[in-house]
Amino acid sequence: MKKIALIVLLCFTAMNYAQEVDYVALSTKFVQAALSNDPKFDDYKAIIAKADEAQLLKQIEDDTNKKTFFINLYNGFTNNELKKHPEKYEDRGAFFKSKQFVIAGHELSLDVIEHGFLRRSSIKWSLGKLHKLFPSKLDRTYRVDEVDYRIHFALNCGAKSCPPVVAYTSKDLDQQLEKSTRDYVTKIAKYNKEEDEITLPVLMSWFRGDFGSRCGILKIIKKLELVPEDQKPKFKYADYDWTLDVKNQKIN
Repeated sequence: MKKIALIVLLCFTAMNYAQEVDYVALSTKFVQAALSNDPKFDDYKAIIAKADEAQLLKQIEDDTNKKTFFINLYNGFTNNELKKHPEKYEDRGAFFKSKQFVIAGHELSLDVIEHGFLRRSSIKWSLGKLHKLFPSKLDRTYRVDEVDYRIHFALNCGAKSCPPVVAYTSKDLDQQLEKSTRDYVTKIAKYNKEEDEITLPVLMSWFRGDFGSRCGILKIIKKLELVPEDQKPKFKYADYDWTLDVKNQKIN
């Protein structure tokens, strides 16, 4: 009888533990562990790989939680993997499209997380102008309802010119993304008053559709007070440094 009672207690405890997993909060710990080389990273990775999909989907029903979860996972996976295997960065295309990460039993690539989920089934090389006519079931299940251009100033692919990694939380996501956007854009942007020309991050060109094309970009840089309100400057874009840098981070 004691053995049966113990088994029941263990099962009940395991069930309660499964019910108590907050996957969005765990994603924050996950990226923090990657950045600090915390051994718990592998434990968090295992929990995410075996996540209860029904529970996960319930927790990320809204875009705030979706963005928090997938930005953190993208950055955590990338940072940890490139620290362990920097040679993978030599073929970046293969690294981004390789299905080497697992979320709730699904083998995924970084490209799927970025372009399928966070960019709502966007075609990778279409400058943000085109989206898949027939997205996969996985895309339809996990993708955001609306594309948020600020993710481009949050995702870190390992390059020196990438935005620094930040551990995002659902509670503060909007403020964090606003700060990441302002910090990144204002650091690079340079306005030439005589030429009425502004140099911007090339990310704003590569994904221009996500930013609302020229009109959208103009609104953003005016919101950031980078150009006078009455000006419509010419755009040029800064070079991108693809040198591997796994220490590019900001402590919350």
